[in-house]
Amino acid sequence: MECHAAPTGPNPAVPEPVAPRDMDPDQELVRGLQRREMGCLREAYERHGERVQRLCQRLLGHSADAEDAAQEVFLKLFERAGSFDGRARFSTWLHRLTVNLCLHRLERERLRLVQRLPEDGGLLIDPGETPPETLTRTEARVQLERLLACLSHEHRTVLVLRELEGLSYREIADTLALPEGTVMSRLARAREQLIHLSSLRPRADARPAGRPLLDTP
Repeated sequence: MECHAAPTGPNPAVPEPVAPRDMDPDQELVRGLQRREMGCLREAYERHGERVQRLCQRLLGHSADAEDAAQEVFLKLFERAGSFDGRARFSTWLHRLTVNLCLHRLERERLRLVQRLPEDGGLLIDPGETPPETLTRTEARVQLERLLACLSHEHRTVLVLRELEGLSYREIADTLALPEGTVMSRLARAREQLIHLSSLRPRADARPAGRPLLDTP
């Protein structure tokens, strides 16, 4: 039998497999959660706990409630990991779980902060406690979060996700299971309400224009 000589010269390059750009970085973590591995639950908390608690704080308005809600989110996560189908990123799914849990709490308990607000429109920081110069970012954030407490749940949620969490319209739409157009229209209405609320402060509180309330990192 005649054997053919192997071709000489450099071997042709074998292309390396390329990971898809949109591969979920939490893919392996999700598999472990679906196998109910406690170590993966700890890892999920280390990766996402801070952001979940911050989102709970902004939606609920109370630190103690936010801590309790964040713990409940991760318990629900462990229980429901098997229902994650991979159609959205894990972080988006976790956002949705967090938002839904917080909205349920708000509906069930009524936001206590709103119940305590005065009826005369004095919603902002006492002008006697704040110098008349331009607001700092910290003061602007405090004012924004107090005003957010006066909005409806749906308007507060889209503003928090967009202005404070920095999500894109598509990410918000995925989180809330809404069309992008609905997200944009809710944001427009929410911003109008926020501007209206910020204009209700007493005339005596007039001061030079400061940093925009929505100009937050």
